Amino acid sequence: MAKPDKPLEYQRRIRDTKGIAQRLDLGYLRRPAVLLALRHRLTWALLAIALLAAVPLVLGTGGIHRTLQNGPLSDAHALFEQRCEVCHAAAFRTVPDRACVGCHEAGPHPAKPIDRSSHLTAQTPCAGCHVEHRGKVRLASVGNGNCTSCHADIKAHEASANVSNVSAFRPGRHPEFSSVSARDTRPLRLNHAKHMPAEATVIRGMKLPMKCGDCHAMDPNSSDVGLLPVTFEANCKSCHARELEFDVDHVLGAASVPAPHARDAAVIRQFLRNSLTGALKADPALARRPVGNDLASQPDAAHWIARVVQDSENYLFGHKCGYCHQTDGQGEVRQVNRMLGRFADGRPEGEPWLPRGEFSHRAHRAVACEGCHLQARTSTQTSDVLIPSMKSCTPCHGGPTANLDDCAKCHRYHNRTLEKERPLGGPFASPAEVTQRGGGR
Repeated sequence: MAKPDKPLEYQRRIRDTKGIAQRLDLGYLRRPAVLLALRHRLTWALLAIALLAAVPLVLGTGGIHRTLQNGPLSDAHALFEQRCEVCHAAAFRTVPDRACVGCHEAGPHPAKPIDRSSHLTAQTPCAGCHVEHRGKVRLASVGNGNCTSCHADIKAHEASANVSNVSAFRPGRHPEFSSVSARDTRPLRLNHAKHMPAEATVIRGMKLPMKCGDCHAMDPNSSDVGLLPVTFEANCKSCHARELEFDVDHVLGAASVPAPHARDAAVIRQFLRNSLTGALKADPALARRPVGNDLASQPDAAHWIARVVQDSENYLFGHKCGYCHQTDGQGEVRQVNRMLGRFADGRPEGEPWLPRGEFSHRAHRAVACEGCHLQARTSTQTSDVLIPSMKSCTPCHGGPTANLDDCAKCHRYHNRTLEKERPLGGPFASPAEVTQRGGGR
């Protein structure tokens, strides 16, 4: 018969000092520290590698000395490749502005100040936007971030500026062009719709519709606006020369020629008098003929001259000039000035339609004029402003996939017309001259 299992009796473990000491491994003091030894060896190994790497740097072997050289310069500064002192006033320091304005004497920012009472809280250094030693890049081209870093919160940089914030060329992130709300007060009667009717026609031998390029021609010498000003002599005279006819009494016959299209009315009046006086000298019998609808002739040559001159002036200034011009009370024509930009009384060149930006028609010559100037064919008033709005530009310059929305494409930071042309052997001909100018170390 099996014995019943009995639970093992628990024996309390005796904890004494001798028992605990027998459990300790006292040999760890005699074993080497692996991690400490590895650290020492790694330190010496890295030091040896650094010394070996320094050998070619010191000796300049294998072309490795280039790691201590500056990067290649842009094409514009390539002639200074080995002359660091031309730009760097001190070693390993940022190029000071005085080293830049020695060659590039450009105006302050903005290039076209509108509110001259405003001032920047801090002027961005030249090297802050134009970063050298990046290779053969166009140094004048800067990224949009250089502009939006200030213009996204313009009040923080120019508290008194009356300018909207700009963070991108997108609706809601760029203000609408100011020309959209402007009006052309040019004292001229200009009707685009009559010059460009929907259906082809012929009026007085002139074939219509006209093309935009018949009046708005490219300026081969222009680098910004790209258009020649519209003038009577170049663009209107071929069709509207008869508007300057003045021989209302038909006394000149085949010798009749249009009056000159002059700014000074006195010049035109003198031309009329000289033409009619010359005709009378050539044929004195003219004075004995009735003038206009008169039944009787004038009493003498002096009265005849006075009458035909007065009739011609009234006809020209009171009737013919008003076909194209707005006239004052006595038939005097208000000065129009050249048709380039928005009309400004007393300013021959007018004012720019985009005062804060630039536009190049030459760069857009592949685009049809009506692709941007949408209302040209329907405009009947001179006051109609046909300058495109922002929505005409954003499909190409502001779309999500567009690569043509650089700020510098439409806005100038500097006034390039103030830059100097440096002749060969100029102020930077030698390091000594650079030092003398304050550009040396």
